[in-house]
Amino acid sequence: MKQIPLTIKKSLYSAFSIVAGISTIAGIWGYTIKDIINNLQWWQYGIILLSGFLILSFGIFLIFNKLKHKSYNTIINGTTVKIKVGDIFCEQGLKVIPFNEKFDTKVDDIVIAHNSLNGKMIDNYVTDIDSLKSNIQSSRTDTSPFKPNEENGKYIYPLGRIIKYNDFLLLAFSHFDEQNRAYIGIGEYEQLLIRMWSEIRRVYAAKPVIIPLLGGGITTIDGINNKNYTDFLKCILCTLRSSKFQFNQGITIILTKDAIEKIDMNVIKEEF
Repeated sequence: MKQIPLTIKKSLYSAFSIVAGISTIAGIWGYTIKDIINNLQWWQYGIILLSGFLILSFGIFLIFNKLKHKSYNTIINGTTVKIKVGDIFCEQGLKVIPFNEKFDTKVDDIVIAHNSLNGKMIDNYVTDIDSLKSNIQSSRTDTSPFKPNEENGKYIYPLGRIIKYNDFLLLAFSHFDEQNRAYIGIGEYEQLLIRMWSEIRRVYAAKPVIIPLLGGGITTIDGINNKNYTDFLKCILCTLRSSKFQFNQGITIILTKDAIEKIDMNVIKEEF
């Protein structure tokens, strides 16, 4: 049986509370609806009351629906978390950029799309591609416990692994199939987020951390037919909470204008 959306539940509850409050105050003053509207039968009073209740509920629903698309700030594990619409490249701090598990750097709309986050990063913020490749290569012997495995001359990193490059945190976020399509399994999504928080803690050096809505891009999530953006955001926040890590300069989760329209922020506010 399909559940009633949280926004509708809250609207009905709020309307009921308002009506009950007005009724109580009027009763204290000695007034009833019959004193205000005379010469009506009982069913006419019922229609007036029901109509007023539904109109009030609908008005509250419109207010909640408008507010759900606004930004939201909360605190998790003592860390200030900001959720807002914006451009990740315009933010000050270390920016998490999803890559595939091989950390490929070829932007050609085959391996990496120009309009993807890692494509935009390489096109616009990497002046020396050899320096980026060298940085990725040297990460094989860094302090991360998540070491790559070599397969057919290629190094494959565990999902969730972070490689720091200037103001960017390159994240191993997806597998690649033989057609160069990025994908992850639904069962892997939570695990890579848990690993990601551990890796960010290792390298963030007390700087602000900026994260996109991971899963909301072009990567295919095996095991689901339709992407639920609210669930993606909830999973990011839940894994941060379960990590018990505290990030001194805060976390900002950047959403696109399209993504914010697909997220029920009231659900997020209810749980966080």
